Amino acid sequence: MARTIAIIGGGIAGLSASYYLKKSGVTHTVFEESSQIGGVIRSQTIDGFTIENGPNTILLSDQRTLEMFNDLGLKIEEASPKSKNRYIVKNKECIPVPTSFYSFIKSPLFNISTKLKILTEAFRRNEPNRDEESVSQFIIRRFNKQILDYAINPFIAGTYAGDPDSLSIEHSFPLLYKTEKKYGSIIGGFINKRRHIEPNKIKRKTVSFIGGISELTKKMSQFSEDSISYQSQIYDITKTGDGYTLRFMRNGNDESFFCNDIISTIPTHALKNITINGDIYPDFEELQKINYPPVVSLSLGFKSEHISHSLEGFGALVPKCEKMNILGVLFSSSLFKNRSPKGYSLLTVFMGGSRQPKLTKLSNTERVDLAIADLKILLGVSAKPSFIQQTLWEKSIPQYHVGYGHYRSIINMVEAKLPNFYFAGNYLNGISIQDTIISSMNLINKRIG
Repeated sequence: MARTIAIIGGGIAGLSASYYLKKSGVTHTVFEESSQIGGVIRSQTIDGFTIENGPNTILLSDQRTLEMFNDLGLKIEEASPKSKNRYIVKNKECIPVPTSFYSFIKSPLFNISTKLKILTEAFRRNEPNRDEESVSQFIIRRFNKQILDYAINPFIAGTYAGDPDSLSIEHSFPLLYKTEKKYGSIIGGFINKRRHIEPNKIKRKTVSFIGGISELTKKMSQFSEDSISYQSQIYDITKTGDGYTLRFMRNGNDESFFCNDIISTIPTHALKNITINGDIYPDFEELQKINYPPVVSLSLGFKSEHISHSLEGFGALVPKCEKMNILGVLFSSSLFKNRSPKGYSLLTVFMGGSRQPKLTKLSNTERVDLAIADLKILLGVSAKPSFIQQTLWEKSIPQYHVGYGHYRSIINMVEAKLPNFYFAGNYLNGISIQDTIISSMNLINKRIG
């Protein structure tokens, strides 16, 4: 008798697992508690503005991800070549991020001492602390505080919605951690690694799809449509013979499902809603302690004539030391074509995160007012937006804090105590869309398929 697999959660991790299982001819069912698929990936077109309420771009650098996109018939849209223009805010001004050695030498982002620290980093062999290091500790030890303040801090706020003081270098940026450990240097290590050809690596590029990133989850759900059970909330997992019986509510009805294997792809904080053999499961209770800070995404449409700063670029990130209200702003209508009506520009602003979670508690009007106040300073915005859309994520991105190894150990223990129960999601091997896709692929190919 063929084995049956249950996938809990229809976000990008669950849909990726479903895709690879179906490609392998393995029978499975995806249980999604809501009426829509895709998790935090949510694109909309409203009044001519194509907005992203969740992730805004995909950083594509792996051939296997590209093959999936092509297999699904997706039309990839590459970011504008001008998106290489990126900005960091310093002294309340948008300063271009250096893109060449010459621009680095001339850049006002860093002083001479910091530039020398960067240029000589490969020759320093300072030993790491015995205790687990935060990202801040690591960067200050390898470089200095100015690099932390005007490079790492804004980057982490813009990608993780996180705080480098609390994130673990080992778990958040394992490539940097392993590179120093192997080569004794970050820059020297990357120079050495460039000589080696990595399998599946392709030239890195920022992409989306015509209509937004939701085109990806739409195509994935169409590919697996006969395997998806919507509005199905799992509330108990009971060991039954050589498999498990799942109990779930669907459209108000109590139902059950037998399977041999389970893949849990829901956020760790959602595990508290599931019992094991009818009882509260302490390991699930512990995993819900992983921090997911709140984030607000604001899509703001302005008449282009009301923005004096050039929007030819990716966007601007705001360091904590600048003491502003926003974490960063994307120039969304410059990144990709047809994201705003003619004569209008679309900006995507982020607020909250680990830096200022209290801002997510403000009213919609208060948040917009604070965002516009910052945009007037940074981009010369001279009028109120013509279009406003806000999305509040009470729990956004999992934070790989110092001590995250504790949670990885619990995940391993659960998988050991519950045979053929597996975890997949952005709390395991990276938070990006591509990281999550590859993680699910590896799970299917190496442990299940």
